[in-house]
Amino acid sequence: MNILVINPNSSTEMTDHLRVVLTGIKRVDTNLTVVPTKGAPAAIESACDVASATIPMLELIRKANEEDHHAIILACFADPGLEAAREVSNALVLGIQQTSLHVAAMLGHRFTVLTMTSSRVPAKEQDIRRFKLESSLASVRPLGLSVAEIEAQPERTEEQIRRVSRLAVEEDGAEVIVLGCAGMAGYARDVERELGIVVLDPSAVTLKVCEALLDLGVRQSKKGLYATPPH
Repeated sequence: MNILVINPNSSTEMTDHLRVVLTGIKRVDTNLTVVPTKGAPAAIESACDVASATIPMLELIRKANEEDHHAIILACFADPGLEAAREVSNALVLGIQQTSLHVAAMLGHRFTVLTMTSSRVPAKEQDIRRFKLESSLASVRPLGLSVAEIEAQPERTEEQIRRVSRLAVEEDGAEVIVLGCAGMAGYARDVERELGIVVLDPSAVTLKVCEALLDLGVRQSKKGLYATPPH
């Protein structure tokens, strides 16, 4: 199976990090390609960034369909342009936020999402309501780190993930932690062992869900919500 992972921002460092992490867990029969989005912002930290990233990302998706990729993963926790991507693609399209939040709701009574900064908390709460998962939400907690800092400071990032996750467990009753940024890929296992709860790396979760859905031969329905645009 041929899977394209799109980093919707233009950061080559984050793209390289994702490639290393996902290559380490993919199936042997999965051909994995991980690419950045040229012309997009270097980080996606606002609604404006999401809008700026969507058009160049859609061009990558159209090209991926021409190149016979079986599935496309949008590796940004904002799921930028997810609905539009599904409209223009005949291949399966998954966003790491939608996928991992639904998995989180299956694995415990309530989950906490770790996001970058306090300004992103309302957006994550809004997305969770849009996915109709608010009854499963314990909290959205910020790490107090920008995307650039998450990329550049792995030791500080891991320490903040541990500290904030512990607060979510002790104060919010979280049973599952979702690492709400693709730049947090690779941190889940150590935190999970230390705290004794489930910690989800959305990029990794989505890759394995994607492989399973391809085995089943399913993709988004093209009748109704994700119908191909007429022009």
